Amino acid sequence: MTTTPDPSFFNPALWAYIALGIGITLQLTVFGFLIGAVLGLPVMLARRAKTAPLRWLARTYIEVFRGVPLIVWLFIIYQGSTQFDPGLQSTFTSMNSAILGFGLVSAAYMAEIYRGCLSAVASGQYEAGYALGMGTRSLNRTVIWPQMLRIAIPASASYAIGLLKDTSIAMTIGCTEILWHAKNATGNITTIQPYLVAGVMFIVLTLVAAFGSRRLDSTLRKRVAR
Repeated sequence: MTTTPDPSFFNPALWAYIALGIGITLQLTVFGFLIGAVLGLPVMLARRAKTAPLRWLARTYIEVFRGVPLIVWLFIIYQGSTQFDPGLQSTFTSMNSAILGFGLVSAAYMAEIYRGCLSAVASGQYEAGYALGMGTRSLNRTVIWPQMLRIAIPASASYAIGLLKDTSIAMTIGCTEILWHAKNATGNITTIQPYLVAGVMFIVLTLVAAFGSRRLDSTLRKRVAR
């Protein structure tokens, strides 16, 4: 069992202890974002479908999952599942519940990001594709969607960085991420120093993520320019 170190900002043991939560923080961010990025595509397509009930269902999903605070969804998934079957507690662990919650909420936001980016693709792309004899599926797969995804990178990266910071909410259902370790390090002492350490770690992680997204965007722009 890991003992909590002295909560002093300049204590290396405190930094090492709080850093134990970085792995969980990154897992919550990556898996939550990936679920949202993948699920957001069919939600976006349903949002643009010609069938009215399908559009209504997609819009309802988006509004509900964006309208309810993320922390509420975490408690609904984590505690609500056991209301139907206590045995589900082994499946809906704090980690699984947090990832599922982040993923479902991310899908709603990513669907709107995709929809906006798809609207940004010039309509002339469709006309040119049809003039060349391309079908709708082939045109979307080879021309429209690749452009949409490239346009979506900056907005998606900004959302992912926001999600990285929002993972601290998972502490409320027992996920041992960065903030959980910072809170645990305070013990019975009233001090802000562990939280300052956690803040520094989040800043470093967000800077790395921002740098990576800029590099990716720059690389893709150069390939398109060629």
